[in-house]
Amino acid sequence: MANLLIGLTQQLKVLEKQYPTGLPAFYQLMSSLTFALHTFSIKFFEGIPASQIIVWRSVLTLVILQILIQMFPCQSYPKSKGTLVKLIGRGVFGGIGFISFFLALKLTTVSEAVVLMKTNPLWTTLLVVYIYKTERMTWRSMMEILFCLFGVVLIAKPPIIMSVLGYETHELEFTYLYFIGLCLSLLTALTTSITQVLISSLSKEAHQLVILQYFSLFGITMASIYQLYSPFEQFHYLSLSEMGLMIISGFLGCLAQLFMNRSMMIGDVTQMSLVGQSQIVFNILLDVLIMKQNIGILSSLGIFLIAASLVSNIYKKKKK
Repeated sequence: MANLLIGLTQQLKVLEKQYPTGLPAFYQLMSSLTFALHTFSIKFFEGIPASQIIVWRSVLTLVILQILIQMFPCQSYPKSKGTLVKLIGRGVFGGIGFISFFLALKLTTVSEAVVLMKTNPLWTTLLVVYIYKTERMTWRSMMEILFCLFGVVLIAKPPIIMSVLGYETHELEFTYLYFIGLCLSLLTALTTSITQVLISSLSKEAHQLVILQYFSLFGITMASIYQLYSPFEQFHYLSLSEMGLMIISGFLGCLAQLFMNRSMMIGDVTQMSLVGQSQIVFNILLDVLIMKQNIGILSSLGIFLIAASLVSNIYKKKKK
């Protein structure tokens, strides 16, 4: 088994050199698909708090990582202080993003939270262009991001934006807590962007298994603290069927993280962040194919805009 995985890894590295644009995009698409399957499976966890799901997923991920690290020897504690700071930062910002994500869902509507959380390609672009200065902004890149964000808006249909466009919406009271929820959604997008940039900067400094190892450790710690002190979370005792489903869901989450880490490490950060928006499309397709939900005209148009921006971005990178 170990020899098979080592041989597969070596073959993938050869393909990564042959297809420096296509393979990272494929990894990110696979990450989006497995993330979509993971979030879809969460719909069947009735009464199980989100923090408990994260703890289970993080523990399972650590177990899988420990097995893989035995096959691919890598150093968990880096020699460089700078690398250690980045690894800790990846874990901390990932944990903050997790907490703000679930708090936002409690304080605001899901649709508006999704729209704000999916602005992360914009923040990622701003970080790599103006802070890290590793990439340059072009009008085409900005238009691709704006088209993608507009597609997200059409799919999520947030009440505030839809009312501005003249559509009838249910009356929504704008309170301070609701405003805090919107801010937390933006915080989730920002922390997602920071973790993506950190993963990219660690590409030559740490093994991808070690990066995921730190994220899982902080995920367990911060999720446990959140469950202890949050008024929204109550511990749930799992049945055997729930435990089995939790293991499957956790494995999908681990696989999604591995794909995402690899894509960010070898691909263009801005491009990979944009390709990650395909998760919305995969989520909708799962709802249509399995839950038999109907897609409206606005959602169809939103899917088209997201797909067009992704194809444009990938085609542009190929031409380079």
